[in-house]
Amino acid sequence: MSSFSEFYQDGGVFMHVITVFAFICCTQLLRRVGTIRRTFRDPGEQLLRLRRGDVLTPTLIVAGLLTGIAGTSLGWIEANAAIRTVPFEHWPMAASRGMQIASYTLVWSLLCAVPLVLGHGVLRHFEERLRVLIEKHA
Repeated sequence: MSSFSEFYQDGGVFMHVITVFAFICCTQLLRRVGTIRRTFRDPGEQLLRLRRGDVLTPTLIVAGLLTGIAGTSLGWIEANAAIRTVPFEHWPMAASRGMQIASYTLVWSLLCAVPLVLGHGVLRHFEERLRVLIEKHA
């Protein structure tokens, strides 16, 4: 792999889907940060939003991971089909490169999911503590 653009292009359309899911999750997390900040100014009004929680972010994170797994699985199928087209003496080298490229979508989905899961967990912790404090003092 010589560059990020080669890595991204080798993943195909699956990379775009994973990136869109990650972008939507990032915007959801930023909206939740805004809700937490507004809670300090007007706790009563934001209490309903804190109670409601966020269902979309974990769902999209899992969807991104599943897309990465699907892309890798289909990539392995394509790589195995392509390996059969090369001479037998080149199979180990072709298999090594093909399997490496096939795993790009899974790697990308994990690179996107890990920070999103951590961010979601931290925000959920803050939201829960704020909700408990507001309900305790209301």
